[in-house]
Amino acid sequence: MEIRPVASALIAAALFICKPAFADQALFYKEVNLIGGYSKQDKWVGKTPQLSNSLGFEYYRKFSDEYGDFLTADLQVRIAYDSARSAKNAWALQIHNAWLQYKLNSVNKVKLGHFDPPFGLEQVLDTHSTILQTLAPKNIGYKKDWGIALEGTLPDFDYSLALQLGSGMSIYRKDGSFLSAFRIGTPSGRNAQAGISFMYGKTLQAEGETMSTWPRPGLVSNKAVLKKRVGLDGQLTFGPYLLKSEVAYGQDKHKNVLGYLAEVDYTVPQLQDLELELQYQTWQHHLGETGTYDSTLSACATYKLSSSVTLRLAFLHDFNLMGGNEDDQVLLQVYYFGW
Repeated sequence: MEIRPVASALIAAALFICKPAFADQALFYKEVNLIGGYSKQDKWVGKTPQLSNSLGFEYYRKFSDEYGDFLTADLQVRIAYDSARSAKNAWALQIHNAWLQYKLNSVNKVKLGHFDPPFGLEQVLDTHSTILQTLAPKNIGYKKDWGIALEGTLPDFDYSLALQLGSGMSIYRKDGSFLSAFRIGTPSGRNAQAGISFMYGKTLQAEGETMSTWPRPGLVSNKAVLKKRVGLDGQLTFGPYLLKSEVAYGQDKHKNVLGYLAEVDYTVPQLQDLELELQYQTWQHHLGETGTYDSTLSACATYKLSSSVTLRLAFLHDFNLMGGNEDDQVLLQVYYFGW
């Protein structure tokens, strides 16, 4: 079964216009993302795999009745521009968050829409605007998917169990594609956090502009890829330092895969608006086979010019791309997110 590409836009619009009788909190943010730099391999670049020059917004709303909050809605959309493409194909609609979360009781909630699969650090970090990313784009193939989830918050742990389409940014359903994932971990907000994740599914792989919701990117194949994963992730805060780590192991079809990430963030005590980040991550697409891994060392300086404007300067060294070549990139980003 194939769902028309406009369906995702209609679902997102429904989140924006629905207005129950009681509403106690609504937030609307505007977003501008400007990014560019130089790549040793591609020369001047105006994007990363996850970020493009774009305009967008986020609409976040909680609904309540006489008994309290019962529904939360989030819609996060970008109109992105890729200067490397022809004028006809340069623009794309990106629907990031597009979900409704209904509170079943004081502990459990059900979520419906477009959201992060509950696997690894991506479940607990906000990488919507950051240059440095988690393993999710290489591990799953995308950061968000369409589906339904059951989530819970208890004193000693949080959990999330999701069943999704296995198609990523756009809505596809081919070859029985689906993605099921489960993560359980310590509650957010603690100085030490850890989680364990499991994933099983048949996912589709988009080609070209994988961040586009519409127009829908083509598929590498109409055949879904069987994925099995187990993962561990953790974060530790002490003083001005934040340590992050993640590892994922499993199979794509019959090929064993392995990825891991380590990152240290340092907030300069004398200048709290300045954060320095150093990250190493690698993903091996076929364990034991040479030339099938991607490894990247990244350094990034993030400075908050104001509560709404962030400036980032990053250097990324790819030790081994899938094509077998090294690459160096220097990127500058100006990001606005505010009223």
